[in-house]
Amino acid sequence: MGSLAMSTYLLPAAISVALLIYHLFSGGPEVVRPLLASQELPPDVVHTLYICWHVVTIVLATFVAAYLLATFDLAFRSYAFAATVIAGVIAIWSFAVVVWKRQKHRQMPQWIAFLVLALAGGWSLS
Repeated sequence: MGSLAMSTYLLPAAISVALLIYHLFSGGPEVVRPLLASQELPPDVVHTLYICWHVVTIVLATFVAAYLLATFDLAFRSYAFAATVIAGVIAIWSFAVVVWKRQKHRQMPQWIAFLVLALAGGWSLS
């Protein structure tokens, strides 16, 4: 490991950190608390969605790690590449669901965040 091997990876790392912080501190009260308090959904559905919440947390934390590792050691460039591809796939799928289910983009803007991350990741890899 050397000093900043590729400082361009700092941009997608920073975006990933911002998404993770937003996910934890804003999304938690907005999504998780109401979900866990829900009486309308069966417990197995609530717990499955709760697991999904934590899977997203793990994915976002992994993005942070991938881009930071690539920042300091180019041997981890493939990790940044994988994070970029995954962010791009999430952006595409999130956008497709918004269109398919006729949702409002302002109510389901996740695809925009993942698109920005994927574009920043692509730029850092170029």
